[in-house]
Amino acid sequence: VAPKGPGHAYSIDDVVALAKDGLTGRDFANGKAMYAATMCAACHHIAGEGGNIGPDLTGSGNRYTIRDLTENITEPSKVISDQYPSEVITLKNGQTVTGRVVVEENNTLFVMTSAFAPNALTTVADADITDRKPHPVSMMPPGLLNALNPDELLDLYAYILSGGNPNDPRF
Repeated sequence: VAPKGPGHAYSIDDVVALAKDGLTGRDFANGKAMYAATMCAACHHIAGEGGNIGPDLTGSGNRYTIRDLTENITEPSKVISDQYPSEVITLKNGQTVTGRVVVEENNTLFVMTSAFAPNALTTVADADITDRKPHPVSMMPPGLLNALNPDELLDLYAYILSGGNPNDPRF
């Protein structure tokens, strides 16, 4: 299901203002649909479904305020967990490979260069590397909320903060 929109370039304050009266009476099915439509499900696990590239969001309601969650979504590079780092790997031939090293074995790195193609790994031989350093940019792209209208956004937030529980009081 695609968002109906029209969207908006949401700021943290925009989302906090939209949710000021709380998240009640929301639409579970639409929240789940927006979770898929905004690509959250491609990388994040919730209620036993979705990807495992980024943090599991099932317990988000116990960990995040609306402001915190919005900051993580709208400014994903502001705080990058040490569990999900990316690196810039410089090679002897001058090229660079940027992504998350998912496996290091037999003198070879296996690097995920796109969160949207997690199984398409780039191999890099240790012998070809001249430098490795942390990459300050999250693999999560910013702007994922921008296609949503306010109701779609609030349904998405209710879905995430409920941990994917259709019996949560938010619905």
